[in-house]
Amino acid sequence: MMGNASAVVGRYAVRRMLLLFAVYLVLYIVFLGVRPLFMPDEVRYAEIAREMLVSGDWIVPRLNGLLYFEKPPFGYWMNALSIQMLGENPFAVRFASAIAVAVSAFTLYRLGRRYFASPRVAACAVFVFLTTFEVQAVGTYSVLDSMFAAALNGGIALFAIAATEAAGKRHAYLAAAGLALGIAFLTKGFLAFALPVLVLVPWLLLTRQYRLLIGQSWLVVIVAVATVAPWALAIDARQPDFWRYFFWVEHVQRFAAENAQHKAPFYYFLMYLPVVGFPWLFVLPAAARALQRGDRATRNPAAVSLVVLWAIVPLLFFSIASGKLITYILPCFLPFSLFVAAGLEQLHGDRATYRHGILAAALVPLSLLGLVLYLGLQGNPVPGYGASETGKLAALVAALVFSVLLLCGGAILARQPRMRYLPGIAMIVILVTLPFAIPAVTMERKAPVDFIRGVYSALPGNTIIVTDGSLLRAASWATRRSDLFVAEGRGEAAYGLDAPDARGRFLSANDLRTLVATGSPVLVLCKGGCQPSTLAALPAGGREWFFGDFAAYATVAVSHQ
Repeated sequence: MMGNASAVVGRYAVRRMLLLFAVYLVLYIVFLGVRPLFMPDEVRYAEIAREMLVSGDWIVPRLNGLLYFEKPPFGYWMNALSIQMLGENPFAVRFASAIAVAVSAFTLYRLGRRYFASPRVAACAVFVFLTTFEVQAVGTYSVLDSMFAAALNGGIALFAIAATEAAGKRHAYLAAAGLALGIAFLTKGFLAFALPVLVLVPWLLLTRQYRLLIGQSWLVVIVAVATVAPWALAIDARQPDFWRYFFWVEHVQRFAAENAQHKAPFYYFLMYLPVVGFPWLFVLPAAARALQRGDRATRNPAAVSLVVLWAIVPLLFFSIASGKLITYILPCFLPFSLFVAAGLEQLHGDRATYRHGILAAALVPLSLLGLVLYLGLQGNPVPGYGASETGKLAALVAALVFSVLLLCGGAILARQPRMRYLPGIAMIVILVTLPFAIPAVTMERKAPVDFIRGVYSALPGNTIIVTDGSLLRAASWATRRSDLFVAEGRGEAAYGLDAPDARGRFLSANDLRTLVATGSPVLVLCKGGCQPSTLAALPAGGREWFFGDFAAYATVAVSHQ
């Protein structure tokens, strides 16, 4: 009998893993290369990685051959390896972000099994994580946040697991935590050390684990420093100004300065939480009440206190900071998912709160659907969709209708245990539809790579390229060149353009006029139209191209495009 029971449990576990893997493949891999690369982020991280491959320099990050000191190199390394294996295409550029989500999901499963002693809680947590809007949106977009969150959360999770181990294994887990946090530092910098301290120190004090805090945490620090040291010393030897710029501009000024990049008010993240946490944020009250009322032994107070601190502390930290981007709070969603799953596991008698949460979640797609229908009935165009894009709009409407029906059905059938997964299933429908429902106007504002590549292919191979600062990343990636000149606005290339080895790469209107006068073919690329002084420097008889917000001007006439 015991053997048969174990076999049944094993089959259920395998089925759960296969279903979760299928969800991951559908949401994060299958449609990864459907849309073109967007600017500014995706083309930036694609181009820096491409230049590392071409130059063979894996120490000093460069964009268009210019010094680029905003981030350490680990994210670029992963993108470069992906491009080397899979080619220069959108799928390869996003692949490292998608793999980072898989790493986070594995971490979440292991932590759920360890601290809640339940494969159901662990599997449910992974499902919640994979179907949360911010996790999927960032995990299929080429930025560093998915890789940073995977390494940061991996370090915190390994430390938490170490707290449950005997002396021998404990040191191995602590060393692994140090390695993970070192990788997190190599991805985004000093936050990799600040956030774990702010989360773990209060937790260790709260759970009275003084020996682990005082006598054994040093191993994490030593391994983390040893992980960072080889590259840190190498970059300091070759570019000693890196650490001044990276620490002062990218950390201190972004956190506290009045002129911080991406400055936003304290409540910035609270405004966006209903969207980025959709749909599971709406069942959070039910999960919290269920955990509060649940069996103390089952809910594990030490685990609950950990995930609460882990989710709230980074949210508060980034809310206090002057500079904010919605991707910054991505690390919060791993502990959030575990908290929600643990609450859903104990949701027995308190179905009313859960039902209300699902109905509240249904209001989000329902409100979007109502807006679309209202505009259509009034004869107004739906914002972003042209007259020829009825198919895209119909797909989006169908997805919203289906998700609302699923959510409402889940509320009606809330007493059925499996109905707890319906919010995630509704989200899958929306997420699978979105890549195919992007309006053309978004492409015309965010995706100029194919346009630039088409223009460049119509010109002679010795054409000199001049671009404004906002198009520099996309132009370098599209043309596979790192010798572009910059005019009009320097943008994020300002530091690199000020370096001694970049002298002459920034052109004034007179410089551009002098360059054109040499008789060499010149291509000028601008976003939002070139300035009159730039256009005045170009001779008559050339060629013009336009695509949405983007414009291209060549000093030579061409017979084909």
